[in-house]
Amino acid sequence: MDAVRQVFANPSLRRLELGWLLALAADGAYLVALLVYAYQMGGVLAVGAVTLLRSLPAGILAPALSAIADRLPRARVLLAVHVGRASMVAIAAFGAIADLAPAIILAAVVAEGLLVGLHRATTLSLMPALARSPEELVAGNAVMSMGEALGGLAGPVTAGLLLILAGPGLGLIAASLAHGLAATAVLSIHVISLRLVAPASPTGGLRTMLGGVAALRRHPSAGVVIGLFASQTLVRGSLTVLVVVAAVELLGLGQSGVGYLTSSIGGGGVIGAVFAMSLVIGRPLSAPFAVSLALWGLPIAVLGILPYPVLAFVLLAAVGAANAALDVAGFTLLQRSVPNAVRGRVFGALEGIAAIGVAAGAAMAPLLVELFGLRAALIVTGAILPVVAVVTYPLLRRADAAAVVPHRELALLRGLPMFAPLPLTIIEQLAQSLVPVRYATGERIIEQGEAGDCFYVIAVGAVDIIHDARDMGTLRAGDGFGEIALLSDRPRTATVIAHEPMEGFRLPREDFLEAVAGSPHSVSAAQGLMTQRLAELGH
Repeated sequence: MDAVRQVFANPSLRRLELGWLLALAADGAYLVALLVYAYQMGGVLAVGAVTLLRSLPAGILAPALSAIADRLPRARVLLAVHVGRASMVAIAAFGAIADLAPAIILAAVVAEGLLVGLHRATTLSLMPALARSPEELVAGNAVMSMGEALGGLAGPVTAGLLLILAGPGLGLIAASLAHGLAATAVLSIHVISLRLVAPASPTGGLRTMLGGVAALRRHPSAGVVIGLFASQTLVRGSLTVLVVVAAVELLGLGQSGVGYLTSSIGGGGVIGAVFAMSLVIGRPLSAPFAVSLALWGLPIAVLGILPYPVLAFVLLAAVGAANAALDVAGFTLLQRSVPNAVRGRVFGALEGIAAIGVAAGAAMAPLLVELFGLRAALIVTGAILPVVAVVTYPLLRRADAAAVVPHRELALLRGLPMFAPLPLTIIEQLAQSLVPVRYATGERIIEQGEAGDCFYVIAVGAVDIIHDARDMGTLRAGDGFGEIALLSDRPRTATVIAHEPMEGFRLPREDFLEAVAGSPHSVSAAQGLMTQRLAELGH
C-alpha cells in the first residue's frame, strides 16, 4: 500500500493511470458493443472477422508506428492516441446508429485497432520516465493492471446495460466519450526531458521502423517474454470469440450476458492486481509470470468440461486475476530487460506480435467450433498455456536473471538525496554512465585545489576528507563526494584519501550537472548538501 500511495502521490503518474483506466473502460464497452453488433449481422463468423480486422493490421504495422512515435515526445503521442480512438469509435457509433455501409464501420474499426497497440506501447514506455524508484515502477504496473481490470469490469457491464436499453450504438457512444475523458486526464502529464534520455538518433528507412524487432535480437531475454505474451494473446483472441458464442448458445445468458460474462474477467483482475504487487515487488519475476500464464488458460478448459453459468463467472474471474498478475510481472520484466532508448520500439513490437496473436486466435476459434464443437474448442484453447508455461520455464528463469538495468549502480544513486527525486529513466542512464574505480589504502583520489571533473560514489570501503591538513571525517559505502567543485565551479575544496581499499564509481561532470539540474528537488537537495559541507569546512 505504501507503493500504491507513492503512485498516486506522483501527479504525472496519477494522470497516466487515470487515463489508462478510462481508456480500458472505453475499450471494454466498445468491444462488447462492437462484437454484439457483428454477431447480429453475421453470427460467429462475423465476430471472428471483425476481431481479425481490428487486430491483424495493427499487428503488421504496430512496430513501424511505434518506431515513428518513439522519435516524438511520448506524452504528446499518448494524447493524440486518446483523441484518435475517441474519434474512430464515434464514427463506428454513428455508422451503427445510422445504418451506414459496413465498410465505413470496418474502416473505423481498423483505424482504432492501429491506435490500440500504440496506446499500450506508449503508456508502458512512458511509465519508467515518471516512476521514481523500482518499487514505484512495479506498483505503477500493478495499478495499471488494476485499472485495466476495473475498466474491464465497468466497461462491459455498462455496455451490457446499454444493449438492453438501446442496442450496440449507445454502447459505442459511451466508449467514445470515455476515450475523450482519457485524453483530458493525460493532457497535463509532465516528463523530465534531458539529453541523457533522449531517443536514439533516427537512422531512417526500414531499419528505424523495425527498431523494436532489431532490439529483440540484441536482448534475447526480452524476446522470450514477448514470445510468451504472444501465446497468451493467441488464447485471448480465441476467447474473445468463444465467450460471445458461449454466452448466447452454451450458457443461455443472451446477448447482454456477453457484457456481464466479460466483466467477470475485469472483476477477477482487480483481485489479481492486488496480489500481484505482493508477489513481485522485490522478488524474482519468472515464477509469478509462469504460474499466471498457466492459470490464464486452465479455467477456459474447465469451462468446456463444466459449462454451468455460475461457474463460468468464477472461472473467467480467475482468468482476469491471472491476467493482472501476468501483466505486472511481464511488463516489469520487459522494462528491466531493455534500455530506455528502445523501450518504445520494443513495446511496439510486443503490441504488433500480440495483435497478430489475437487475430490468429480469432481466426482459429470459429474453425475449432466448426470442427470439434464449442465445448471441445474451449478445452483445446485452454490447454495451450499450461503446456507452454511448463515447457518454457527454464528459458524464463534465464530471462529474469539477464536484466540489463544495473541494479547495484541504481541502488547507489537512488541512495543519494540529490538523485532520489529523479525518474528511473534518468537514474538508469546515469548508472550506465558510471565508470568503475578502485583505490588502495592511502591512495589520493582528489587533491585540494585541483579542477573538478567528476563526482564519486563509494560502493565498498571508506575515504578520509582532509581540508587544509585537518581531518574532516570519513565517508563510507553509499556516500558520494566531489559535488562542491561541480556545482559551484570552483577548485576542489578538500583532499580525499582512501581510508581502506575503496571501490566505487565516477560520474562525469556533464552528466552529473545535467541530471541534477533536471529536477528542482534535486537542485534543492544538492545545494543543501553543498551548503552543509562548506559550513563544515569553514567556508
